[in-house]
Amino acid sequence: MPLDRDSKTPLYLQLYQLLKDSYLPKSGNQQQLLSIRRMAQTMNVSKTTVEQAYDQLLAEGYVYTVPGSGYFFKALKAWPTASPKTPAIPVPTPPKPVTYDFRYGATQLLKPSWNAWKKAVRDALRQAEANPVSYPDAQGLPALRQRLTTFLRTTRGVRCQPDQIVITNGAKEGLALLLSILPAGTLGIENPGYRGLPALASAAGKATVALPVTTQGVSLTAIKAAQPQFVYTTPAHQFPLGYVLPIAQRLELLQWAAAESRLIIEDDYDSEYRYHTQPLPALQSVAMADQVAYLGTFAKGIDPTLRMGYLVLPVHLVAAYHRQYQYRSAMVAGLLQQAMVAYFDSGAYYRHIGRSRSLNRRKYQRLTQLLATTDRIQPIATGAGLQLVIRIPGIAQKALLAALTAADIRIYPLDSNWQAMPSHDYYLLGFTAVSLADLEVAIPRLIAVCDQLGQ
Repeated sequence: MPLDRDSKTPLYLQLYQLLKDSYLPKSGNQQQLLSIRRMAQTMNVSKTTVEQAYDQLLAEGYVYTVPGSGYFFKALKAWPTASPKTPAIPVPTPPKPVTYDFRYGATQLLKPSWNAWKKAVRDALRQAEANPVSYPDAQGLPALRQRLTTFLRTTRGVRCQPDQIVITNGAKEGLALLLSILPAGTLGIENPGYRGLPALASAAGKATVALPVTTQGVSLTAIKAAQPQFVYTTPAHQFPLGYVLPIAQRLELLQWAAAESRLIIEDDYDSEYRYHTQPLPALQSVAMADQVAYLGTFAKGIDPTLRMGYLVLPVHLVAAYHRQYQYRSAMVAGLLQQAMVAYFDSGAYYRHIGRSRSLNRRKYQRLTQLLATTDRIQPIATGAGLQLVIRIPGIAQKALLAALTAADIRIYPLDSNWQAMPSHDYYLLGFTAVSLADLEVAIPRLIAVCDQLGQ
């Protein structure tokens, strides 16, 4: 049994492994190991090395000792054998990288905002060093929830108390948490809409029903016909089409929910980004009954990798949350939450939203100006959001995507977001991660590809 003295693995661990591998299960309970002295002589190692190997086998329960007699292997029924060859793990093939990627959900890093965030993190580290704390509250730091009540009231009109807020690691996890505490029932979802929602609902034991979207937002006629117990909606800027639910329809939806004891789940994911008017008040702000759960995120405001969002529970669901999650840990590290408090207190978050909105307004305006130079591409321009839906009729999707990849561009079909899609020529352009300079190159190139394929 040779030992590799050039290996980085300590000799006692090599010996430990060799001894395990040498055991013969069929020989029974009396297979004895050499004495420490004889094993040291045989392997040309120190007795300390042998003692360490034997102690490891003893600690893990592979051997036992008989005073005065030595060490013996235990007769274990399921003695470990050599591990079979690990099967290959299937890994999805990532798409070919492109220079001009109109992926939704990414944002352009703004240096002043990022520097302010780094300062907030340093402030949080100093505070943690000066005042060490135990695990943060499962709902989130009270200070952060207090800041959020002020922020949401002043910017979105949302009325809530800190005890209604749960800090989550993103809007998706907030939605999963909410669905898990709701009673049995059917969830109405916008169509087209968030493509991961049916799977999320299914994991929480909820069936889903698709609710068509009109130019006035989610169809109230469809809601009243389907009578779901819960309705998920993006009223400020419908995802992905971008339509707004007008005030008359909002009030009608809330009236239906109150009369039928239904819950509205309002996802306000990119409400800050309106480019021709001020951001619209949240649906929750005009609710007269305790009937709206509100979801938001900081990811679109600072950086998607931050993975921090929030859920505002209706008062009647707070007790259900505590019953189910009384022993859970906080979803977001306390340090990051404290950094967010510092980011609020310095005014940096408010400045970042203004800075980001201004830049994205210019991108949106330039994007729509460039698209207006062609009849091949039909944008659904609603003056808001982090993405734009376009329609490119008359060109096969597969051919278009292949040609665009060759042109170093990627846009995203809406097929997976849209049940019974009317045609396969709707695409999503997430423009906020693309610089203004790159828009000037990518959009004319996109138009040129469409012109070539459309001839």
